[in-house]
Amino acid sequence: MLVSKHQQTLSQTLWFSSLSDEAQALVLDMIKIIPLNTGQCLYSKGDKGDGFHCVLEGRVRVSNLNRDGKEMVLAYLDKGSSFGEISMFDGLGRTHDAHAESATTLALINESDFRALVASHPSVYEYFTKLLCARLRIAFSFIDANANLSLKQQLAKRLILHSSNFGQIFSINNTVEIKVSQESLALMINSSRQTVNRLLKEMEKQGLLRSHYGRITLLDSDALKTLCEWE
Repeated sequence: MLVSKHQQTLSQTLWFSSLSDEAQALVLDMIKIIPLNTGQCLYSKGDKGDGFHCVLEGRVRVSNLNRDGKEMVLAYLDKGSSFGEISMFDGLGRTHDAHAESATTLALINESDFRALVASHPSVYEYFTKLLCARLRIAFSFIDANANLSLKQQLAKRLILHSSNFGQIFSINNTVEIKVSQESLALMINSSRQTVNRLLKEMEKQGLLRSHYGRITLLDSDALKTLCEWE
């Protein structure tokens, strides 16, 4: 059963708040709580999708291994982030590995309950169609960044994406603080921590951000968007 703080987290997410009051009540009844320990694997690439998740506490690392066995991090999903819907719709295996980055609590709506929800409330399909389109746009953005942007621009784009929980939270503030280490950012742009440190210092001198231990304050998100050619 969801405790009040978890219900509050859900109420602040875009996917849950977009549902009707009736659909929200059904979702709350469907949810199963999944606790994960630090480092615990939720699922691996290729596993059959068993449902749709939302982070209630903690953080989930979404990644793949390259041909050399090096982990390539796609995203760190913080509280309020939803994920796992692709496999529910196409019936194919998971596209990435997912691990708990810290002690984490997830909400799970399993596949059969989700299909019952959309059968009784067809309007739910519209939201999830938009969600899938947003994921696709972000994927295209990553492809463009790797092909056309410098490492500094790629880093700036990752910072902007991270500040919005990868498109799931839309901040109205130009100044945003995010919790992310330089090591994590290096994994996300396939670079080294030393390179990330140098690039952050350059952006700090430009007044774009302030770097702290384990966190970064974005002082001018609009300027960072201009730097990374954000569309």
